[in-house]
Amino acid sequence: MPQSVAIVVPDLMFQSRIEAAVRVAGLTPIIAGSAADVTAAILARPTLAVVDLHAAAINAERAIRDAKAAGIRVLAFGRHTEPATLRLARDAGADKVVPRSQLVEELHELIASLVDT
Repeated sequence: MPQSVAIVVPDLMFQSRIEAAVRVAGLTPIIAGSAADVTAAILARPTLAVVDLHAAAINAERAIRDAKAAGIRVLAFGRHTEPATLRLARDAGADKVVPRSQLVEELHELIASLVDT
């Protein structure tokens, strides 16, 4: 079964960019735009979840904790101007927390570092 990546990113332009990187890595994307979608994505047991810490439709901290409880690696990202939000993701158990600018610059490398391909 191919490995998958849950993409919890509401911004459609950014979501499509991450989806393309996931496909280039040979992985299957699972788009999760709502709290119900996140729950379904976690039940699908992806290898990795990419979580936008500013996704208004979901509780990012809960999504991270639920993913980690299910044994799913988490790559979380947020605004560099909000260090408390980034710290919250670390405290929730995210495997890697980066500012959005770093995610943009290192997207392929970050995915590859968190997925056993």
